[in-house]
Amino acid sequence: MSQVFNDTIDATETFVQVIAERNAPIDSQLRPMLSKLALHILSKTGFGKEGSCLEELKFSEKPPNGHEISFADTFLGIDQDLPLIALTPSFLLKNSPFKLHKRGHLLCTKMTRYLDEAVESALNSTDWKKPRSKNLLDLLVDAGENGVLSKEQITGNIFILHFAGHESNAHALQFALLHLACRPELQKKVHADIDRILGNTPREKWSYAEHYTALSQSMVGAVLNESLRVYTVLPLYMKQTTESAVAVNVDGRRHIIPPNTMIVVNTSATHRNPAYWRTPTGTSLEGAPYAASAFNPDQWFGPDGKLVPEPGSFIPFSDGPRGCIGQRFAMVELCVSLAVMLRDHNIELAVDGDDGTMTEIDRKRKWEAARDHAVHQLSGGIQFNMTLRLGDKIPVRFTQWD
Repeated sequence: MSQVFNDTIDATETFVQVIAERNAPIDSQLRPMLSKLALHILSKTGFGKEGSCLEELKFSEKPPNGHEISFADTFLGIDQDLPLIALTPSFLLKNSPFKLHKRGHLLCTKMTRYLDEAVESALNSTDWKKPRSKNLLDLLVDAGENGVLSKEQITGNIFILHFAGHESNAHALQFALLHLACRPELQKKVHADIDRILGNTPREKWSYAEHYTALSQSMVGAVLNESLRVYTVLPLYMKQTTESAVAVNVDGRRHIIPPNTMIVVNTSATHRNPAYWRTPTGTSLEGAPYAASAFNPDQWFGPDGKLVPEPGSFIPFSDGPRGCIGQRFAMVELCVSLAVMLRDHNIELAVDGDDGTMTEIDRKRKWEAARDHAVHQLSGGIQFNMTLRLGDKIPVRFTQWD
């Protein structure tokens, strides 16, 4: 986790650098840039992959010899075309004359090749045998050498860790940043906590041991947890009982779930259960499901000031012994990314026509119109495309502050 912390600082500083060089607002590129940021951190820290974060974030990286598409662009393409790829039989993707199917097949083929090359390289290396701190690829190869995993299972694990890991973090950061842009008063609280925790500490002195827990228990962690609660990455997920029946107690009643029974957990409903979470008070302008009015990071702070939800009420990473093994990795990355982004910057809604000569009255009117559009998109404009997605653009810009 210390390595995750440090690598996230380096990569997010590059993200801030790229943003600072832009003269135009960010709209449709925010999600892809956050995806590339998260993918770079995961690939470097978890799997030892080398590559230029700067070129990736500028969408200018060149594919390695023998490849037509870069590693990052391959995963980004699969992310964008996931419904098509997931719901189309592989033989149809391969043989269809349609361009969309051909593109899906190309992306799957290139992704498989990248993963196979990573596994082959690791298997042919002796680094994973050395007595050192091992990354995820080392551990998977180790399991393969010990007969625990087949080569195909190693490849499958690498894919799901890459895909699920970068997608969920980009998702949470995007919605957190957009809500902060709509809520300047909330952003001030985040800035205050970043200043309180990090002060004038140079970035090279930031450390996982000293700063992560404080960030995760501050408004930084609350905003990110609230993003994961309101915009849960998967609205539902499946579990299955084993060969034995399982007894579950609900409201004092005992229920027996038969063996080999599929159970669908409604994550969205769990995260909006009024027994644990405040009920949103949205308007027709916002639109159902009133996610913008539901977004309330203050409710995360208990009487002792710590962020501890009721057991079972917050399950973005699933729960129990089959919960997501990358939860700590994800939260360390998210907290550090948000802290670096907002240490010296604000995120603001981009107002059309604001060239510095606009009157305060006109600027306020245009900002309120931009906010109303953003609020509607963050609620009634959300679409489900295997994961939750914005239906329209919300242009934002980062501005440096003193």
